[in-house]
Amino acid sequence: MSNHDRLWHLERASLLRALTPDQRRRLEPEIRTLQVRRGEGIYAPGDPGEELFIVKTGVVKLSTTTSDAREVILAFVNPGETFGELAVVDDTPRDHRAEAHEDAVVCGVRRDLVVALVREAPEVALQLNRILGDRVRALRSRVEELLCKSAEVRVARALVDLAEAHGIADAEGVLVPLRLSQRDLANLAGLSRETVNAVLQALRARSLVEADRRSIRIRQPARLRALC
Repeated sequence: MSNHDRLWHLERASLLRALTPDQRRRLEPEIRTLQVRRGEGIYAPGDPGEELFIVKTGVVKLSTTTSDAREVILAFVNPGETFGELAVVDDTPRDHRAEAHEDAVVCGVRRDLVVALVREAPEVALQLNRILGDRVRALRSRVEELLCKSAEVRVARALVDLAEAHGIADAEGVLVPLRLSQRDLANLAGLSRETVNAVLQALRARSLVEADRRSIRIRQPARLRALC
């Protein structure tokens, strides 16, 4: 990756947008760039939290595993967004897995460099707090839905969240161009694949969604959102 490409990306990363051009130029040579293929791991539970990562291209999936070995998808991370932020605030091992959901290029920034930037630029600390706060609120909302909501509501909320984060609006609704299997949706909604299949069939019958292995189309976003 050229210097220009790295600086262009740093200017668009939400966490580092507050840096001055000089700070970005000083940070650029220290960035580690990784190209990861779909399904390839970036880090796993137990790995040391030594870096914060920024997605340049592609999509990264964050997930954890329950005591009965079921995967639970925590989030999908888009270009310009960060993951592994807890590496900055403590030095405990990773408690979740990060892998490329689509072929991706990610940039790793060492913890000590981010800590130095936080001390030098208070705006970076504020943005980091916002990102961590958003993560906590999103996870709290997920837990409430997993504990209290029906299967239909949980699938509808997962689809609405995917549409808001990844969707492309067009004349036929909102296209979510992610390759998501029913197993992926089940892991996102905390349900069995069979339950998700039944819910999707019901939503299709009401002309709310269309889904295959390469994409999901939400035909009536307002009606689907109302289910949530």
